Amino acid sequence: MKDIMLLDVYPDKGYYKIGQKINIYLEIDCEEEKSITIEIKIFLNNDCIYAQNDEISFKKGIRTYKIVLKMPADKLGGYGVEASINDHKLATAFDVVSKWCDRPRYAFLSDFYKEDEEDIDDVKSLLKHHINVVQFYDWMYKHEDLVPKSDYYTDLLDRELSKIAVENKIKLCKEARILPQAYGAIYASSKEYYSSHKDVALYTNDDKPQNLGDWFFIMNISSESPWREHILNEFKKSITDMGFEGIHMDTYGFPKMAYSKLDGNKKLEKLNEQFPSLINDTKKMLSQEKDESALTFNAVGNWAIEDVAKSNQDAVYIEVWDPQDTYYHLYQLVNRARELSNKQVILAAYLKCFAQKDIYTHDACHSSLLLASATIFACGGFHFVIGEKDGVLPDPYYVNYAKVNKEYRRDIRNYYDFIVRYGDLIFDLNSKDESMTHANGINTECVFSNGNFSSYPKADRVWTLIRTVKGYKTISLVNYTGVKSDIWNEGKEDYPKNLVDIDVQVLVDEEINGVYVASPDFNNCMSEKLEFEYCSIDRGKAIKFRVPRLKIWNLIYIEISN
Repeated sequence: MKDIMLLDVYPDKGYYKIGQKINIYLEIDCEEEKSITIEIKIFLNNDCIYAQNDEISFKKGIRTYKIVLKMPADKLGGYGVEASINDHKLATAFDVVSKWCDRPRYAFLSDFYKEDEEDIDDVKSLLKHHINVVQFYDWMYKHEDLVPKSDYYTDLLDRELSKIAVENKIKLCKEARILPQAYGAIYASSKEYYSSHKDVALYTNDDKPQNLGDWFFIMNISSESPWREHILNEFKKSITDMGFEGIHMDTYGFPKMAYSKLDGNKKLEKLNEQFPSLINDTKKMLSQEKDESALTFNAVGNWAIEDVAKSNQDAVYIEVWDPQDTYYHLYQLVNRARELSNKQVILAAYLKCFAQKDIYTHDACHSSLLLASATIFACGGFHFVIGEKDGVLPDPYYVNYAKVNKEYRRDIRNYYDFIVRYGDLIFDLNSKDESMTHANGINTECVFSNGNFSSYPKADRVWTLIRTVKGYKTISLVNYTGVKSDIWNEGKEDYPKNLVDIDVQVLVDEEINGVYVASPDFNNCMSEKLEFEYCSIDRGKAIKFRVPRLKIWNLIYIEISN
């Protein structure tokens, strides 16, 4: 109908728990007052498990309406949502989880100026992307004195900030069930603080103070140092005084070892050995203050991951830097961290191409974002790169975020809808990765035709990521065809090169109920049932089917009869 248009659809919370009410927001543009029926369908993978019709009296203009789902949230999992007005359809998703860190969709906020005090669009944008935990980056007064003493203050990098804006955004996030997390560097202080606390600082082996650009000086985090109690108290005040629900513990990746001078005694400190107890002390404090909290620790460059993976942080967080610069490195980082921790993994993988617009086109930057995210998501990780309103991070100073062009924003939304809707197939920590043992080379359990294929991410190949999940065998096809460079944060010109009619043959020992393919690149993330047939090969009975198209990322899931 031309006189009424469905503009957007999204859930009212970042995530839900068992028994909680699920509401769906609809943004409608109506030319005149009228009543019309909205149809809402809920999908579990391929199956429509629930539908309801609601007659709504629309008012003239663009307005937001709320649909209360009568479907009970009584089963954990990810769900697809399709809203329809006549033939006009839009999709979204939601998930029901035990706790946020079962699916840590992570983003940032960094604008806390006076003009942001009444701004709600940034948090609404996070909600539309199903973000459930958000880092408030550089919100604080000083690194050693986090909570501002007045409504307006100047931070260490001379930004004029508003405490009112920070508090208002904390409130908005809580209402949307997006856990607001306070950024806090674990050992950074101002030069002024260092000058009066030199005994608790760390030093180089030639007695120079450890510092970052003469802005931040590195303090001693050991359990014997007064700094540990000090920074823990600052973290606590962030929770009790500001209302945050978690802490992001930042590090700079250095020093790895340094000298302390407590009581005049010079001692070599190995920071990787001190991180776990500091993380655990912080989590203990949070648990005493909050029923549910969000704690992450930045393992910069994957350093000390063996020490911190099993600590009491809620998810493993790795800031990715050279030399881990290829798509294969992203795959390795996620796999290794999952093995060490049995927790979900977040990769802070910044896309420097968005700060190089003189080198790369908007298309190249957009392709780089989707391909990097597809790589991380497909192997079961979460990509930390978006935030604010349509922002994307090109570097670690989040204030310098770039903006995604309007014509690409729906594509990014689709990727976040997709990982929510099919999260049970993608992020199951008990899934088994069979990529290197079941396809390509000498392996013939899975055979792919009509393309160039690889069992790991590789330029000018299709990555065949094979997993066994309870009740399913899944195959992610990530398309690097036409990609000239494996470097994940470079722009990707002339990409993607779309493929058609990929033939797949899979050796099966169980009975197969159905074969399906879904993609964030097509058809509102809806699943498509694929026709398959059994065939006899030298190793037994197999099925074969054809995947009609591949743009960037397809998820094939084969339902196995129990």
